[in-house]
Amino acid sequence: MASAAAVAGGRHHDAPIATIPGLLQDEVALVTGAGQGNGAAIARGFAASGAAVLLADIDGANARSVSDEINAAGGRSASFALDVTDAGQCEAVAREARAAFGPVSILVNNAGIFRRNALDDEAFLDNAGQQLRVNVEGSLNAARACLPQLRETRGRIINVASIAAFIAYRRNVTGYAASKGAVVQMTKGLAADLAADGIRVNAIAPGLIATPMTIPSRSQPAVMDELYQHALIKRFAEPEELVGCALFLASRLSTFVTGVTVPVDGGFLAI
Repeated sequence: MASAAAVAGGRHHDAPIATIPGLLQDEVALVTGAGQGNGAAIARGFAASGAAVLLADIDGANARSVSDEINAAGGRSASFALDVTDAGQCEAVAREARAAFGPVSILVNNAGIFRRNALDDEAFLDNAGQQLRVNVEGSLNAARACLPQLRETRGRIINVASIAAFIAYRRNVTGYAASKGAVVQMTKGLAADLAADGIRVNAIAPGLIATPMTIPSRSQPAVMDELYQHALIKRFAEPEELVGCALFLASRLSTFVTGVTVPVDGGFLAI
């Protein structure tokens, strides 16, 4: 097995953003949590595949920076500051998105937070509640705000879950796992509720991804070695490696797929 010391830092392979020119032509995508990491990579990939992309993030400056990069490369995008736990803000961003590029046809609920606490930590309940508000309620707020437009476009919703929804991959992630398990079940429920409107709802369950959220784990060789015992591909993926799955679920390539959660995890759930 490769040791953590051998793979802890830097990029260890080529991870270009997956794109299919024209695949998302005439689509309008709203991506939450798009200021960095997975959300930024998905936004870039969608734009390069022809979509107009609305980037929303609680850090408006980060979202604007990624949007500027997309526009400089010839894409079409706009950015918004958004706290997804505020339903009113979600409704306002949905209105602004429509005004900018037309009705939203793809919603990516990527905004999320991670807190690690033991059950008897004083902060456990506060942090567990915060994760439920952002990871679950925030996704529902965005879906509700965009629902009239998604009905109009017979659109798609992509939620971002986690391998933590399926296994206790580390100790003291109970609050996070509960929130992401809820995302998986929410995906099934929304798929059932919205199928008659022609709206497909699916989710991606990322595994070990090299994002700002995973920096604490990636800085500890012992933790890395423990995690790699469960992974068939023994490295952290780059955020760009989620884009292919997101494009599949967002496009006409998956017209008969709804209500499922697709692991993008390097085989973590296989053993």
